Amino acid sequence: MAGRALRRGRVGAAALAGAALLAGCGGSPPPSSGEASGGAGGRPGIGREEVVEALARGWFPGRVGDIAVIPDPQAIITYPSESNRYMHGGPWPFDSDLLLLLHGESFFRPGVYGGAASHQDIGATVVDLLGLSSGADATGRPLREVFADAERPGRPGVVAVLVLDAMRDDYLERWAELLPNLSRLAAESARFTEARVDYLPTNTSTAHSTISTAMDPALHGIVGNTLYDRRIGESRQAYEGVAPYNLMALTFADRWGIATRGRAEIVVQAGTDYPAVALAGHGACILGGHPRWLAYYDSGSGAWRTNEDCYHLPSAAGELHFGPRLDATGRMWMGHELGSPSEARRSAFFTALEGEAAVAFIEGSAFGEDEITDLFLANLKSTDYVSHKYGPFSPEMEATLAELDGWLARIVAALEAKAGPGGLALIVTADHGMPDAPASDDLWVTYDDVTAWLNERVDPGGPGVVAFYEGSENQMFLDHDRLEALGLAPDDVARTLEEAPAVRFAITAREVRGALTR
Repeated sequence: MAGRALRRGRVGAAALAGAALLAGCGGSPPPSSGEASGGAGGRPGIGREEVVEALARGWFPGRVGDIAVIPDPQAIITYPSESNRYMHGGPWPFDSDLLLLLHGESFFRPGVYGGAASHQDIGATVVDLLGLSSGADATGRPLREVFADAERPGRPGVVAVLVLDAMRDDYLERWAELLPNLSRLAAESARFTEARVDYLPTNTSTAHSTISTAMDPALHGIVGNTLYDRRIGESRQAYEGVAPYNLMALTFADRWGIATRGRAEIVVQAGTDYPAVALAGHGACILGGHPRWLAYYDSGSGAWRTNEDCYHLPSAAGELHFGPRLDATGRMWMGHELGSPSEARRSAFFTALEGEAAVAFIEGSAFGEDEITDLFLANLKSTDYVSHKYGPFSPEMEATLAELDGWLARIVAALEAKAGPGGLALIVTADHGMPDAPASDDLWVTYDDVTAWLNERVDPGGPGVVAFYEGSENQMFLDHDRLEALGLAPDDVARTLEEAPAVRFAITAREVRGALTR
């Protein structure tokens, strides 16, 4: 992140508005300014200033807390659940280094590119391929240095964006033998080796929304998978009810649907609801919008579903129920019992289901049937589910990656067959990564552990100072009435938090606001 300090200047206006809401929430920022170590723990130079700048890009009114609690790169802070034993969300390379490939010789020049690139730039590149204007609020840039035509390549028959959930960039080198198809695709693509997530947090809802809008989270408003409503004291999903209403910007799918008066074929798929909505955008749930095809996997039923108010469900979805497929496997995988459609997501069987669904949705589409560019946008999520439970370098992850690689070849072949004379412009990326195992077990802690550790030190025997703290958002909301009673400010809490072994930085709202005004 060093060297790209707030290069996207429009972050300031919207983010400053949010910062103003917290103007009375603390004194001077904590003094710590240490940098992350190199190696597995972090890239040299990722220090406090770079983390504050990343937080500033994710600053939205009313949706961020009083303190951003950034785990140490050698620690994991997560839920007390075996299904989420590993947790992403931070700025370290294992979370923020991105796989980014642009494939299609008619559109992109193959090669290795060392320039900076980000999620915002992916969205801006798709906008450029579609011939749309960049938009006044876009913070991404089209990656024109890889275009086959210096001005703009011809209009593709299909533009496809495949987001491989939690796909660490270093998998491609570490496990090349498991990934022959992805390795071949990378060799034939324009590959950005310095692509990174330049905002915080690094999680699924935020990443997919940033890709689809070409904007910083400070502008589109999806600053986490979960959003805490301080007014009612409750948290909820950013895309609660499979609905786009918390997304404060149009996606490129929205814009293309409007520009083509709904004639473009737009198909969106995801392994759960929130990345599907983030990629699809508002559909028919905004004035002037058009419904598009959207299918997400429902872990409660094992079926593919949609929100019929905003989108249409592809007809092929009815033939893709997970239940019969699971029964055929005996509901066992690598010694693990898969007792429910939810638990079965944490297996390579789910990888196969996602791949089968993608091929079915592509083959059942109207892609390539006219001169209008069509869109296929997919989140492939099994790698996230498996690595959350078993870790990024587990035997289970190896099996899942090998299965994914086979399905990638089938998905790309299906897209190429349907793209028509215009051809396929394909972008393959990830939303975030996943940390290594901690240096020691005492650095493997839960959100509740951190809260209890803090309260023991600042409010021993009292009700505590934390109103809400959990999730990869890393945002801690404080009880301001209790702080006032104790004579404390958020800065005092942050200084104490930075003494916790699992915490690298505790950064207050005031400190982030200072970055926005520089």
